[in-house]
Amino acid sequence: MKVLLFGMIAEKAGAASLEVSASSTTALKHQLETRIPDLDKLSYALAVDRVIVNDDRPLIGTEEIALLPPFAGG
Repeated sequence: MKVLLFGMIAEKAGAASLEVSASSTTALKHQLETRIPDLDKLSYALAVDRVIVNDDRPLIGTEEIALLPPFAGG
């Protein structure tokens, strides 16, 4: 599945997206944290089909996935 990366996360990865395979959001986070330098030290949000998720959810591979860095504003 394609994972879209934004802001400082894209900069650290050196790409705007990555292709990964994962069966759950927890497995996905683990894979991404091993592939993107210092991601485990950042506060970031994981969005699945444009909804931020905090719990573990199964993935089938057709979802739109995005990693969102911390952002400020109003």
